[in-house]
Amino acid sequence: MPGSAVPMRTVLDPVLERGFRVVTYSRSGYGRSAPVPSRTVAESAADGAHLIDHLDIDRYCTFGWSGGGPHALATAAVDAHRVSGVLINASFAPPTAPGLDFLAGMGEQNKVQFGTLREGERAARAAVSQMAAAVRGNRPEDVTAHLSSLFPEVDVSVMASGFGADNASNMDHALEAGDEGWFADLRALGGDWGFDLADVVAPVELWHGELDRMVPIAHGEWLSRNLTDVRAHLEPDHGHISLTVEKVGSMLDVLTRRLNQ
Repeated sequence: MPGSAVPMRTVLDPVLERGFRVVTYSRSGYGRSAPVPSRTVAESAADGAHLIDHLDIDRYCTFGWSGGGPHALATAAVDAHRVSGVLINASFAPPTAPGLDFLAGMGEQNKVQFGTLREGERAARAAVSQMAAAVRGNRPEDVTAHLSSLFPEVDVSVMASGFGADNASNMDHALEAGDEGWFADLRALGGDWGFDLADVVAPVELWHGELDRMVPIAHGEWLSRNLTDVRAHLEPDHGHISLTVEKVGSMLDVLTRRLNQ
């Protein structure tokens, strides 16, 4: 969040090298996908399942990173008969998760962003617009400077690598028509997700960096206690970005071994 269907080679190459076929799309309001400001996480997952129908795919795994984590879980819930496994990294937990302070440990910009949902649509849209201005058309080093509360040093280093340019292209496409996708994501992630975590029956491999300031480790810990069939990997030396960029191939190897047992 924000994100789009534009490929990020620094993330996709390790996936493709392992023989996976990658299917993705821009959620409503991002890129050239028509906006649906009121969409839920489950409704976006249903869009993904419809795409799988169109491609006539019988079985598949879902992978979600950050704001994509809840969408990967939702896909496993709404399309349970076809999802064989789930990989999530740095995923949000539900905003009403019992015993979880949703905002605790977040960088200041994310605290403000999610906190505005209590103030109404106008305040939320203003927060999204401000954050979008910090990333749209900017160099990776400018993004980390503008949103410094969200980036531990390990993530700053990764943003300065090839991933930074990949991420910029992905986000620029996401935001080329405006901020509607980001606003819809914020409202969806901060509201009722539209599905029950108990409906996720596929095996879940959960990864989370303990240095994460965008989605604090407490979210991953909560999910690890409340998903039905989950194995958690909590990494002490990684943040929000570094873990996926440096270890996505290893994550897939772990999931593949588990599914082949």
